[in-house]
Parts: sequence; structure tokens; C-alpha cells
Amino acid sequence: MARPRNQAQRRSELVAVTSRLLIERGAAAARLTDIADAAKLTPASVSYYYPELPALYAETYETAALEYIARRRERVALAEGAPARLAECLRLGIPIAGEPSFDATVLLIELGAQCVRDQGFEAPATEFERAQLELFEEIVRDGLDAGDFRTELPPGRVARLLLAAEDGLAGPVITGRLTSGEALETILSLGAALLGAVLPVPAGVAR
Repeated sequence: MARPRNQAQRRSELVAVTSRLLIERGAAAARLTDIADAAKLTPASVSYYYPELPALYAETYETAALEYIARRRERVALAEGAPARLAECLRLGIPIAGEPSFDATVLLIELGAQCVRDQGFEAPATEFERAQLELFEEIVRDGLDAGDFRTELPPGRVARLLLAAEDGLAGPVITGRLTSGEALETILSLGAALLGAVLPVPAGVAR
């Protein structure tokens, strides 16, 4: 790794290296020495920027979460109508091999356990959850206002149920116990049942 004078650039590079190690090898292979080796630095140099390894993990988590929600909002905005927007949003929440969603989900799962153990994760984890719930709720409200959706549940409750289902499906897909297509069919069925609507099946997901 080159030696930039800009500390923000160095920190960004260390976050990228940490992300790659976590995705490719898991948390057990993303220790201080592993990160230093991959970044072509000494452990002391890494510690200069991140005196505590959990702080590097927390920044890696926050970066991944921000990129994830930004990409999701961008793609959802391209769909026409609430049913199509919700279907696309749900599709983007299912990890699909070869797409950014897969690596992002692996990374967030690898770091997820740290949210329980380290207070440095509390703020980014809370914000990530809030942003996802907000997006779901926006789409549900738009669909209700347009007459596309019908539900007896508050929009926030529907959003919470969809996010919980999405989180529950991610692990089985990542580990190969469930295909991306099966997971997508499951969560689209749930969304349709909750909202009394037919949700279109997005293209490009193998069963």
C-alpha cells in the first residue's frame, strides 16, 4: 500500500483492506497482523490510525452500511410505482452471488456479532436499521396513498416485518441452505400477503 500523506485516505485504504479480508476469509483472518500484512504495513502503523482494532471494524461496518443503503435507494428510485419499487427493494435485500449485495451481506454478517459486544457499533448499527426501515415505510405509505396496497397494520409495523424476514433469509442464502430465488419468492409472498397486492418478480434471480 502506498504511503499517502492524507490520513483520511490511509484510513479509507485500511477500511477497504479490512472489508476484503472479512469477505474473503472471515473475521478469524482479519486480525491486526493480517490487516497489516495485506496493507503492506507494520501492525504499529495500523495501530497509529486505529489504536483499537474494534474501531477499525466499526468504521468498516459504517462504510459498508452507508454504501448498502445508498445503492438500495438509488436502484429503488428507478422503479415505477410502489409495487415495483417494493419488489426491487426486497430483491436488493436478498444476497445474490456475483452482485454487490452478496459481498455486502457477508461483510455485514461477519461484523454483526461485534454490534453486541462493542459500543462503537451502536450508532452505525442503529442508523443502518433506521435507514432501512425508513425506506420500507416510505414505499408502503406511497402504495397506500396510491391505492396499490391495503393493510390493517401500521406502515412502520409492515416495514419491521419485512426487514426481519430479510435478515432471517440472508444467512441461509449465504451458507447455501437456500437459493436466492427461493428467498426472493418467500419475501415477495410475505410482502404480497401483508399488503394485499401482487408484487412483480424482478428479473435476474435464478431459482
